[in-house]
Amino acid sequence: MNMGRQSNSGRSLLRLGVISFYYAMLASTIHAQTPSPDVVTIFNNKTKKMQTYRGTIVSYDYDELKLQLVSGREQLVPSSQISNISSKWNADYIAAEGYMFERRFERASISFRQAYSKEARQWVKHRITAKIIQCEQNMGDWHKAANQFFDVLLSQQSNTPYLTAAPIVWHPLTSSGELLHRGRELMKAENPLKQLVGASWLFSSPYNDEALILFKQLEQHSDRSIALLAAAQLWRSKTALAKPEDVTYWDQAVTELPKELRAGPLYIVSLMKRRLDMEEEAVLTMMRIPILYPSQHHLASEAVHAAVKELMDMAQYDEALNLCKELAANYSDTTAGTQAKRLESSIHSRIKARNAIKQEGDSS
Repeated sequence: MNMGRQSNSGRSLLRLGVISFYYAMLASTIHAQTPSPDVVTIFNNKTKKMQTYRGTIVSYDYDELKLQLVSGREQLVPSSQISNISSKWNADYIAAEGYMFERRFERASISFRQAYSKEARQWVKHRITAKIIQCEQNMGDWHKAANQFFDVLLSQQSNTPYLTAAPIVWHPLTSSGELLHRGRELMKAENPLKQLVGASWLFSSPYNDEALILFKQLEQHSDRSIALLAAAQLWRSKTALAKPEDVTYWDQAVTELPKELRAGPLYIVSLMKRRLDMEEEAVLTMMRIPILYPSQHHLASEAVHAAVKELMDMAQYDEALNLCKELAANYSDTTAGTQAKRLESSIHSRIKARNAIKQEGDSS
């Protein structure tokens, strides 16, 4: 049985749902309004509803956020439940977010640094540091991003809520001698997160075997997040061996990770689903990455590229073409983005062939 062959109604849902939602997210993000007080929105696991708190943020770490409410009462919020934080950002911060949305990462980094110098609140300065590191990742400066993450961000706050700034790589890197050297240094560190980062850089390098050995060791780590991330990295080398039960396991396992760490494993799961001809599920999973994790620029580009190819295999050429144009427009500075022109040419050829066959059938 082909697990990926879904009904036409399912494909209609894909066309009208995921792709449209992606475009809507892109269009609306930059226009979000920021209220004056600090506003923390959470998803209440007990009521299964969104809940909003207003006041002044006192502190924010991996475990919890401390908020002094307008009433004066102190409110502790589990960080894992937070879905959004709004505050009164300074002009440079707002400008930097705009540059990030436009994918002008160098300019965003400059503005974030300016925002940092004018900011007094420590939790905001920490947030800005994480944003700067994300800019460095998005510019492909993995070495600098690692230095900033381990030497600056974690020195500010070891229990950081911004683990998404950890420069873990989920796609092949073109490794320079400097990157290979730094990657091996990180692999030899005692810190398991450093080990994970270094091994992820060297996955497609001459040191691949060393990276795989380290991932297997980290897969047994007592920290569940470290163990799951290492296990997901191992699957980068064996997606062709995936079975339905593996997909079932990982669909659940991903939910055990903090939200900010799910993007990479989601990408690996999407490749498993593609291998098993779970076509629509694969595309749905791929598109979660640019929608939910737009700041992970290179990984998002890989996911969009994979979704284009999957839509082509499904003969959904119009949707593939729209997404291919998005790949060219927003990810031209990535390895995946440089392939957009070739993909678009291939899609046009397939559309032409499809139309020719249709016309031939109509005339017979």
